[in-house]
Amino acid sequence: VRRCIDGYVFIWEQRSYTISASIGGVMIDRPDILVKDLLTQADTACYMAKELGRNRVHFYSERDDDTVRRHGEMEWANRLRWAVDEQRLVLMYQEIWPLPLGTGGAPGIEVLLRFRDEAGQLVVPGVFMPAAERYGLMPVVDRWVVETTLAHFNHLHPSGAGVSMVAINLSGASIDDELLAGLILGWLRQYKVEPSKVCFEITETVAVRNLSHVVRFMEPLRAAGCRIALDDFGAGMSSFTYLKNFPLDVIKIDGSFVRDMLTDPVSHLMVRAVTDIGHRLGLEVVAEWVADLETVEALMLLGVNHAQGFSLHHPELAVFQRD
Repeated sequence: VRRCIDGYVFIWEQRSYTISASIGGVMIDRPDILVKDLLTQADTACYMAKELGRNRVHFYSERDDDTVRRHGEMEWANRLRWAVDEQRLVLMYQEIWPLPLGTGGAPGIEVLLRFRDEAGQLVVPGVFMPAAERYGLMPVVDRWVVETTLAHFNHLHPSGAGVSMVAINLSGASIDDELLAGLILGWLRQYKVEPSKVCFEITETVAVRNLSHVVRFMEPLRAAGCRIALDDFGAGMSSFTYLKNFPLDVIKIDGSFVRDMLTDPVSHLMVRAVTDIGHRLGLEVVAEWVADLETVEALMLLGVNHAQGFSLHHPELAVFQRD
């Protein structure tokens, strides 16, 4: 079938065209398999045929890791499409503490996303986010996270309105969403949230991918009083030069450097360099993945402004979702 299609040529408006086909197949070799499972496997195989270069036949195999991964992502994509309607998305938070500890300053929080499965267990984003990104679902997910956070702003943390700052992550796909900045500004007004208490985080890899586009997206939010943080700094193609022209308020040092700073001199040097450059640019510096009090003390000596990690606070359900 593929060869016949591949060899077909037709003419339209004095131009000739050829056709190719990506075909997915599955062997019906077990008596107990359901028809819906066969169709899902054939669909998975068809996606694999496209991803392997198109114009080919690919048969489903459970031993094929790529096929199994694709199958899992497709399953998650289908579940995520209904996650908002079925109220399966859940917000948690992790506290971000000012340094030095014990100075009396109120903590900020970072909002974290979880998926509640059919058994009631909370699934971490690393399991379902790849599917959301591959199948174009991140703008829908991000819109839900932002609006839900702002709608329950005073009921996220036990301190209520006393929380100093709430950080919300935005994906690269949402940065490309031309309507999102306007929606956020509308939600801030609708839910009467003080913009200066809201911080939007984007990763370094998203920022460097299209710097001018990110700047245009962030400018109206920053003009309204929101803060902007560059997350995972150091994880990608780090360049201190673009920081001069980027509208930032906060740098979050990638946790892999913080985790190893007591045992690896290069990691320690990286943390110190980011802190020094950040302060010279008038930015606050946050260290992620802080795992013990020895690391907290080392960060304090370097002048890091805030710390976040399991040694300080384990993520908890947002207050409004606890019942």
